[in-house]
Amino acid sequence: MKFVSQLNEFYIPTLEIDNGKIVKNPEIPSRLEKVFKYMKGKFEQLPIKEYPLNYLYLVHPKWYVEHLKKLSENAKDREYLPEVFLKDRILDSGTPFTFFTYKAAINAFYATLTGAEEVLKNRKTVYVLTRPPGHHASSDFAGGYCFFNNAALAAKYIFSIIRERICILDLDFHHGNGTQSIFYEDPNVIYISIHGTPELYFPWISGFEDEVGKGKALGTNFNFPLKGNITWKEYEIVFDKALEIILKFSPSVLIVSLGFDTHQDDPMGYFNLDENSFKYIGEKLKNINIPILFIQEGGYNKNANHSAAIKLFENFGRR
Repeated sequence: MKFVSQLNEFYIPTLEIDNGKIVKNPEIPSRLEKVFKYMKGKFEQLPIKEYPLNYLYLVHPKWYVEHLKKLSENAKDREYLPEVFLKDRILDSGTPFTFFTYKAAINAFYATLTGAEEVLKNRKTVYVLTRPPGHHASSDFAGGYCFFNNAALAAKYIFSIIRERICILDLDFHHGNGTQSIFYEDPNVIYISIHGTPELYFPWISGFEDEVGKGKALGTNFNFPLKGNITWKEYEIVFDKALEIILKFSPSVLIVSLGFDTHQDDPMGYFNLDENSFKYIGEKLKNINIPILFIQEGGYNKNANHSAAIKLFENFGRR
């Protein structure tokens, strides 16, 4: 196993609006620094390559990319919280723009494709440890701390080369509304998400069981919404169902949108998974014997992220 790291230490959003109050933004570099130190001590780190923006346009239209760049440039003197959602193309009030937002999102794009290329080259597991996350970004809307959809970019890039079916398994506590919307009519990418029910949790607008894909992609979108406070006992039942779906479709590559906010100590998630739960997740993923590209999403307790990563990745070998 190898890993790619791009924590964008220069990108530090400070604000968000939650329940009508301005609060501290948790999507900061320190949330993943202990994970990086662990990975660097145990696995081989790949140098990040740069890629043409044409690969970015496989998911996000050029006008949207340029729009995000302009929002960043306009935030040179102050952090900008969205005011007019349709105009700003930002889904929520928790996703501010700083002068460095665009650069950080582009760097995450580079890191993601570096990992995707390595998976194609060696058919082995790679972990992309990056921020900002991506799974709440649709093709033309930011949101949930996300600007470009890293998992979708990896899937589109890989498919453009191998032209074989790909699966995305989203394990973040929050439903990946952006990823689902991008592939909802695309039969080449299977999307499976296990998450807190949108009846109670962000993003509220998607992630219900009856969202199953459309057109030629009907039957390729799978949501497993769960109530809060569940333990591994309840989670394992659904996780095994997800694995059955993956094995049924037999994808050439599995992309895992990896959120550690399912950990019992995470302040943004509401599941009760402990460290051993992540060990079991790692064991089960290892045993399906499909090349895996892990891409970091949420996880906002630095100590919980660290312990979860240790347990999950100990299953994937060391150099």
